[in-house]
Amino acid sequence: MFVYEFMAGIVDQITGAESEDESFDPHEHRVVEKPTSYADTMIHLLKGSIGAGVLAMSDAVARVGIIIAVIGVALIGSFATYCIHILIAAQYELCKRHRRGYIQYSESMMLALRGGPPCLRFSAKVYYYFVDTTLVLWQLGACTIYCVFVAENIKQVCDYYGKELSLRLHICYLLLPLTLMSLVKDLKLLTPFSSISNILTLLGFILVFFYLIEDDVTLEEEKLELKGFMEIPFFVGTTLFALEAVGVMLALEYNMEKPKRFVGLLGLFNIGMVIIMLLYILMGVFGYLKYGDDIKASLTLNLPHDQKKAQAAKVIIAFAILLTFPLQNFVAYNMIWQKMKKSLGEGKKAHLVDYVLRIFLVILPWVLAIAVPKLGPFISLFGALCLSLLAIVFPGIMDACVWYPNKYGICRYRLLRDVLIVIVGMACLLSGCYTSLLEIAAAT
Repeated sequence: MFVYEFMAGIVDQITGAESEDESFDPHEHRVVEKPTSYADTMIHLLKGSIGAGVLAMSDAVARVGIIIAVIGVALIGSFATYCIHILIAAQYELCKRHRRGYIQYSESMMLALRGGPPCLRFSAKVYYYFVDTTLVLWQLGACTIYCVFVAENIKQVCDYYGKELSLRLHICYLLLPLTLMSLVKDLKLLTPFSSISNILTLLGFILVFFYLIEDDVTLEEEKLELKGFMEIPFFVGTTLFALEAVGVMLALEYNMEKPKRFVGLLGLFNIGMVIIMLLYILMGVFGYLKYGDDIKASLTLNLPHDQKKAQAAKVIIAFAILLTFPLQNFVAYNMIWQKMKKSLGEGKKAHLVDYVLRIFLVILPWVLAIAVPKLGPFISLFGALCLSLLAIVFPGIMDACVWYPNKYGICRYRLLRDVLIVIVGMACLLSGCYTSLLEIAAAT
């Protein structure tokens, strides 16, 4: 549960006077109650990156063909991983300068801009709120996707047994349980939800993979070819959604017993991301080979409607995702509530606003899911919008400011690298959002 505590801003940090003391090691000044071992961190990394996104990879592969998909996942995954390394290194440098054990993402961006080029310093506070807003939007976007995902899988099972209802009505039935779970105030009380969700997710993925390999598949030449250049941004957005959970990566590095083992060429992060990329390629390619152009936004939706094991897989994974909703929602709630409660103080008014905020943050993604119950475009949209910013653009901007004005290295390679990263990130954002919004508009 520490991952959700970290992402929600519930971490201890030390403060002190600024110093250029190079001997100060932020890793030695972090206040972590129960640091995780190498093995525990690897398990958390794999678990945090394997969810609804991996089930969408077959749809992404179908759009660009197997060859480009394999190369694309490798390139996008490697590039995004490199950007997270840059982010971690920039935050570490800021912690050394400010003698802090750890500095949150949004505050790191603000401090970097304040010490960066004069033309950017005025925007430091704006970026502080921009980063937090993007993080909240990402969490609520995931909640929207979860609503549609759960409803679509449950609908297929209900339809088979003659209980045919519209997808929007299935989403409506989710409001009460989602609201009740999200009203739980203590994050520790949500621990059973997380544990049950992890077990169910593992079981569900085993059942899904069984269906992918049970029959012989044929590799047709047309499955290797690109369907159209307009499909590439959609593929990029979906892959980013599946691969990158920035808050999870930063949480794992923060909580690791020996954080220096997290980074490096053969560090835990790189090894874990290679495993994750291979898993995504396997799931995406095998799913496309199995179901071809009939592939749907989630692999579970392609499983046979009339087989008990397939029905069990759909229900199990849907229930696992349902239990993850309050945890994702808690992160968004706590980030907003931490800023609101300072002005509200204590009393009945604060308690009332607390509950209203919790309910509002459930209703918001739920309403969006009802308005456009389209799983694939939503996955691509939030991947392109939020993760292009959080995992690519923001790290590039932060790094360029941290090393300003004369620490860019030979031929100012760091600055050139950061400018390129920001350009690539903005290209992913604009193209991915454009194509996803076109599909969402077509679905309404």
